[in-house]
Amino acid sequence: MQIISPKLSSTQHSSDLREWCPSSFESFLLEMDHIINSCEGKDPFPLFRGQINSEWFLDSKFLRLSIQRLFKLANHHELPAKMRHNISFHKVMTYLFLLKFGTIGKPSQELNEAEAIHAIDPWFEWLKNLQQYPENDRFINGTFLLDWTSSKDIGLYFATYEGRGRSRVVSSGNGALWIYDAVSTGKTLQTKKLDEIMAMMENTEFLNGDKTFPLIFHPTTQTIQSRSKNQDPIYIAQMDFRYDLADIWANYEYHHKKKVFIKLILPEDMKGKAAQYLESINVVDESVYPE
Repeated sequence: MQIISPKLSSTQHSSDLREWCPSSFESFLLEMDHIINSCEGKDPFPLFRGQINSEWFLDSKFLRLSIQRLFKLANHHELPAKMRHNISFHKVMTYLFLLKFGTIGKPSQELNEAEAIHAIDPWFEWLKNLQQYPENDRFINGTFLLDWTSSKDIGLYFATYEGRGRSRVVSSGNGALWIYDAVSTGKTLQTKKLDEIMAMMENTEFLNGDKTFPLIFHPTTQTIQSRSKNQDPIYIAQMDFRYDLADIWANYEYHHKKKVFIKLILPEDMKGKAAQYLESINVVDESVYPE
């Protein structure tokens, strides 16, 4: 992504230009397109992640809930940095992850049989199902995948609403739409199957934090799932449990003198207009969650 400043002088921003806060919803849409148009390459690949709370970090659900359960914390970022940033912490979380995925649980026989017929990745399909249907998870809920989308409107939906169906409401507090330029960090789209990646996680290089850059999972061949079809999801794996994705990307920016992501704030008082905009283009609960 080009190193850019906000398009509008009314848009406030952090000193490092990683966080922008527009003055109106119309300004929000203009700045969003400005960021998208600044993405790299002949075939740009911007990805979006909406969060209803702008203070949330880009940590996987597996890590958040593991820390909360192991250390009895309401907020996983209450864990002292001295402890979390230690390589021993990364190793412990990796072993716990591999205990859940591979020892305690594995893809179903049905998924394994589908691999031979349709050339799908059974491990990816299993984790994708847990992402979309967390109620099916049994042991420390969550995976190391974070939900992103190739649709800016779907990203905005998740920055605006909490709950779904009859419980869906416009969320309180400031939200955030993260925009990540996937081309800017090189070849991170995975062609290897997920079980091969997980096998690599047992190697010394990974456990020592040498090969832990976030990886993008979006296999060409996948099973048809109505939620996935409508939400245009692309999954990014948190490979280093010491740091969230933003920390890793910020470090990459520093060493490569370029821009990788921008966090666009959606203030609470704009969420009503965001909801009206989404309804006008039919991005509503019935289309995002079609079942």
